[in-house]
Amino acid sequence: MNAQNYPKITLKPQKERSVLNFHPWIFSGAIASPVKDLVAGTLVEVFDSNNKYLATGHFNHGSIMVRILSFEQRMIDTAFWQEILDKAFDLRKGLGFGNSPETDTFRLIHGEGDLVPGLIIDIYSSTAVIQAHSDGMIASINDISNALQHIPD
Repeated sequence: MNAQNYPKITLKPQKERSVLNFHPWIFSGAIASPVKDLVAGTLVEVFDSNNKYLATGHFNHGSIMVRILSFEQRMIDTAFWQEILDKAFDLRKGLGFGNSPETDTFRLIHGEGDLVPGLIIDIYSSTAVIQAHSDGMIASINDISNALQHIPD
């Protein structure tokens, strides 16, 4: 285990370029380390072939094996989700949504567009509707829900 106690995934040599370009997915063909014992939805840290940290994300079996949540080595917890939601809310507020006299309905989180692949959150007045499109997002639902409690009405 690494510093965050997340399982470690190592990429094949020369397969880190897309991650260094901030692409939110890691495909199965790029992974060198064995993954058969990992459970879908597990948080993992990704390292290049020289053992340099690249990203943290949700693991999944299939062609997209890691959906990246952070390019900084950190815990993915309620505080992480609070930062993501606050940033998204501030952006929407700047666009005229959230506390707008014209509408109280808007998309707070739009998956990869908000750097959280597999998650959509729509706001309808004081109700949030969460769509979790990956095992990792389903596993994170309690932290996401707790963070949502702090978004202004």
